[in-house]
Order: sequence, then structure tokens, then C-alpha cells
Amino acid sequence: MKSIPSRSRKSAVSKTLKDPCGTHPPLNNLKPQYLFDCWEKVGTRARRAKHIVVFLDFDGTLVRLRRKPGEVFLGEATRRVLRKLARRRRVTLCFISGRQLSDLQQRAHVDGAIYFGLHGWERSIGRPPNLPGTRRLRKVMQWVRRQVADIPGIRVEDKGICFGIHYRAAHKPAVEEARALLKEALARLGPGFNLMAGKKIWEVYPKDMGNKGKAAKDLLRQIPGPKLVVYAGDDTTDETAFALLQKGVTIRVGRFRETKANFFVRSPGEVQMFLEKLEETLT
Repeated sequence: MKSIPSRSRKSAVSKTLKDPCGTHPPLNNLKPQYLFDCWEKVGTRARRAKHIVVFLDFDGTLVRLRRKPGEVFLGEATRRVLRKLARRRRVTLCFISGRQLSDLQQRAHVDGAIYFGLHGWERSIGRPPNLPGTRRLRKVMQWVRRQVADIPGIRVEDKGICFGIHYRAAHKPAVEEARALLKEALARLGPGFNLMAGKKIWEVYPKDMGNKGKAAKDLLRQIPGPKLVVYAGDDTTDETAFALLQKGVTIRVGRFRETKANFFVRSPGEVQMFLEKLEETLT
């Protein structure tokens, strides 16, 4: 393969810098672009697409984060536009969340959508196989739950084949104490398990469970023909999908230090604005 002459390479980089909203995603050393600054070209891609697959995280993306996950519900205005998108033949709509599948379905409640819970392991289409080590993980989870019972602001969430340690409501000394217990829990589990750090939560899960990026790719393989992929998420757990879907419209929501997404918006309210503009574009 011939190497690109230095002058041509410099020209290509210069062109990307001048036109950061171009058809191709920005280079790795460029920051993601504000989505609405690039809407003309994003909208053109959507209009021309034969099929659009839209992946949406839930907490922090469609709804604002709360201290208690049980306090979170999807707003009716957002639900209305999601239902419109789900009814379009050109659109496949998929919710993908760290929540358990049944909880996600209840809170989103959009007919015609596909639902992926537990970062893609639980799915509304098809059934995942049993994972090894689940019994050992549950024993360790019960041990952690006993250990953190007296630590203020720390809460253990049972997710079936994995568990999470929430520390959003905790002060720094409590967080450090919980972190030490987490380290011991991982040592008790041994190999075969991973730690996933999200927004104010640590999740412990079997390595074979996969991640959001793998789940998104699995679904895309089942949809034939050319397609435009849209993925919006607010968490570090969404970065696996951003990394694998670089040719799509990948959107990081809210504040971030670094991301592999091509675009960003500032809040769930702006995600709703994006969905409304997408729906209008397809009309």
C-alpha cells in the first residue's frame, strides 16, 4: 500500500479542521463537535439513509440522573417523539441501559422498540445463555451488602447476573471505604470477572457478559443492507459503542473529560431536541 505524501496528509488534516462536521468522523486528536452546529450535514445523512438504527442509553441521556434510580421516569414529550420514530419503517429504535430489562421496559414504555438491559446482556429479542460463576458472584454480593450496611450513602444493587455499588449519595471517606471493600470483593471473586466504572457506580460482572458496544454490533449484524447508525449515551459504559461505531452519528451527552464520540449535546433536554429534529427530517 502506498503511503500518503506528507503534503497530501497535511492537506487532509487541514480540510478536516476547516470542516469538522463533514461526512467522515473527526480525527482522534479532535474534540467532538456540538451536534447542532453540524445539523445541516447530520440531517442530510439522515434524509439520504435507507435505514436508521437509533441506540439510546436511558439514565443521563433521555432522563436526568437522580440519587435514587427508582425516581426516574421518561417525560411524555420525549416518549411521544420516540413512539413516532419507532413507528417509522425506516427506523429501528433500541434502548440500551445498565438497568435490568424489565425495569427499562417499564420506564421507557415505547411499543415497537428493542430493549437491551444490563449493558446489552438481557435482550427483548432472543435469550442469552447462562454465565459461569453467577453463584459465586451472588455470594460475594451478599458479603459486600453486609459490609456496606453501616456506610452512609453506599447502596448495593442486585442485578441478577451482576451487581452495582452506588455511591452518589456518599461523602469522600465513605466512598474510599467502599472502594477498599470493592477491591477485596474482586480478590474473592478471582479471574473471570470485570469491574465497570460508571457515573457514581461500580458494577461487577462476569467477563463473558460483554458490553454495550458488542451488543450494538450484534443487533446491527441482524439488520441487512446499508444503514445509518445513531448512538447517544452519557456514561463511560457507552464508550465501547462509540469506539466501534465511528462511522455513525455518535453523541456524548453532558459533561465529559474525553470521549470517542463524534458529537456532543449538553443535556437530556437537548437529546429530546435532537430526536424531534430527526423525526421532522424523516417526515
